[in-house]
Amino acid sequence: MKSCPVVFKKVDENVLRILAGFISALGIIFIASSQIFVLFLLLYDFFVRVFNCHKISPLFYISILATKVLKLNKREVDAGPKGFASKLGLILVFCALSASVLGFSLTAATLIAILVICALLEALFSFCIGCQIYFIIKKFM
Repeated sequence: MKSCPVVFKKVDENVLRILAGFISALGIIFIASSQIFVLFLLLYDFFVRVFNCHKISPLFYISILATKVLKLNKREVDAGPKGFASKLGLILVFCALSASVLGFSLTAATLIAILVICALLEALFSFCIGCQIYFIIKKFM
């Protein structure tokens, strides 16, 4: 089931894994420093990627450059589950930013910790939690 195309659009998994590494790093920076600008950067980046404006996503652009510098071969995977995972990331970051603005710093840090764990699983092991949730939902639809 996972190998079947879902949206008939492909994305480079290596770019997404490097992107997940950058997201993890920014999440860890936020947890360590509580600097709200990190959440604004993450929110902006997720927002433009979710709404298909990849060209103005700084993290996506840097990830593409990194794959070229590292000379990584393109490894295409279906975009549907990855897009769903990005939407979940956008929701997590939005909720964390809202919590932080409202003074719930522990809640914000916890939400970002969840994001960091998911992003690290993607970056290090190519295991996408959002994609797994996507396939579970698709089973029931």
